[in-house]
Amino acid sequence: MQSVGIIPARYASSRFEGKPLANLLGKPMVQHVYESACRAKMLNEVIVATDDQRIYDAVTQFGGNVQMTGPCATGTERVAVIAEELKCDIVANIQGDEPLLEPAQIDLMLQPFIDRPEVQVCTLKQRVKTATDYRDVNVVKVVTNLQRDALYFSRASIPGRIGADELQQFPVYRHVGLYAYRREQLLAFTKWKSTPYELAEGLEQLRFLEHGVPIHVVETDTPLIGVDVPADLERVKRILETN
Repeated sequence: MQSVGIIPARYASSRFEGKPLANLLGKPMVQHVYESACRAKMLNEVIVATDDQRIYDAVTQFGGNVQMTGPCATGTERVAVIAEELKCDIVANIQGDEPLLEPAQIDLMLQPFIDRPEVQVCTLKQRVKTATDYRDVNVVKVVTNLQRDALYFSRASIPGRIGADELQQFPVYRHVGLYAYRREQLLAFTKWKSTPYELAEGLEQLRFLEHGVPIHVVETDTPLIGVDVPADLERVKRILETN
């Protein structure tokens, strides 16, 4: 099984312009993500995909593998543009703003494609432990069936009617936004129009479910902090400095 990890990286961001190039302990943030991905045992290749010359130059400078794309509406679209030119079985969409990503998490996400040949899409989930996260619309929740395939993703507090003191008793999970796809399934996805629940929730993964494509979900215990604003970068710096 040939697997390629693609890191979509764009410079423009309304909340944090130039985020992939933000200095994180002497390295641009995208370098931290790239180096972690390169340590994943199940990836044969890692590529940064960007439409910005500054990011292209930075990745080239640290010796990384980078390819240019044209403008893309989403990170998934950018990943698909690169994947269309590749000869591989599995494509991992690795977020460029997850500098705490562990290589083992990528391998965890790729293993189901070997264990279950019918798997088309795989992602990760993590236990929600606080009432604040459970109620936060910015924390995407996921519920799965007994085969660990996603039933639904939502910004709402699902499953509902769970009190703060019941979070340890009932399984409540947040979605970790890393994905792996069979290449042909990814390319098909980008040709479909957006679907009703996808638009209602603002969650593009629902497009798979609405087209009847199961998403297998694997639990990870390793915490991740996505860098959305400069304050998040400071939190990540403190964590890396203590490790």
